[in-house]
Amino acid sequence: MGAGPLIRGRRLATALLGLVLSGCGGVSATEDAQTPASAAPEARCTTGASGTPAVGSGATGTVPREPFLVDTASQAALQAAADPAHAAEIALLVRTPTAFPVGDWLTDVTGQVRRRAAAAVATGSTAVFMVYAIPHRDIGAGFSSGGFRTAEAYRAFTRQVAAGIGTARAVVVLEPDSLAQLDQLTAAQQAERYGLLNDAVDVYGRLPGTSVYLDGANCGWTQASVIAERLKNAGVGRARGFAVNVANYYRTTDEVTRGDVISALTGGAHFVVDTSRNGRGAVSGIVNAWCNPPGRGLGPAPTTDTGDPRADAFLWIKTPGASDGTCGRGDPAAGQWWQAQAEELVRNAEGH
Repeated sequence: MGAGPLIRGRRLATALLGLVLSGCGGVSATEDAQTPASAAPEARCTTGASGTPAVGSGATGTVPREPFLVDTASQAALQAAADPAHAAEIALLVRTPTAFPVGDWLTDVTGQVRRRAAAAVATGSTAVFMVYAIPHRDIGAGFSSGGFRTAEAYRAFTRQVAAGIGTARAVVVLEPDSLAQLDQLTAAQQAERYGLLNDAVDVYGRLPGTSVYLDGANCGWTQASVIAERLKNAGVGRARGFAVNVANYYRTTDEVTRGDVISALTGGAHFVVDTSRNGRGAVSGIVNAWCNPPGRGLGPAPTTDTGDPRADAFLWIKTPGASDGTCGRGDPAAGQWWQAQAEELVRNAEGH
């Protein structure tokens, strides 16, 4: 994988405000109190059930198909090759399909994307790409801050990525956090972001084998009705749907419950769930619980067998073993490999 900042875990909610949550049951008021009020909007796992519109007949876009591509040049695979003495401890990560992060750190965007797309064609699989390069990424102050400096550069980047995918079967998880963080941007920046996301939805949506998923945040971040409105403004009606729990730790069942609520509020948009690190659920009672929390484990392996008609797939979108950032636990910078964490995720994997 290319060097550079990769998507990190996200902050938890500020308060429960006395409401009863249906889902995210592992999150306590103690955990919420660890996060400053400015860190995240009011969050709900499921809201808006009353008056929820009927689910539509289905979202646009290609339906993801298994198998998903196992990237022979993934971060885990490269680490195992560089350190064979400890390769066995992360073998599960090497052989499990994981999204390829695509951002402004890549020096040959089209070439690196095309290599994964060609491998998907050759193996009869579906490549998964996590696109993460929008201007004002991570609001300029987070561990993964950056992105392209201008809208024009980002539009060019979108077309470079699309050229690399071509006719291959692919999933594009488009700009995690981009909608959840929207209220931290100025009005002009919000308008620019909506324009760029709509443009990207259309560019990727024209590819014959690609399904596109916008940012749906997670159980601890952004009220379902709020993210639904933002999704509609970002073009979810022309995309396959949205992605939830990217780089976070909430349990799969809770995220599916919330995803179904958002789906109903967006006319039946489908969704995918990031299960790369949620096998033990979210942690409670520590500061910065979103950032490299200890004792976590791998969640369900990537599959389209979700048991929910609106949940298209469970995917490993965040790279297991890549740090969320320098969170005060002896951890490396965002996106850098952390062998100790990788081994812990494997040891604590769901079902082990």
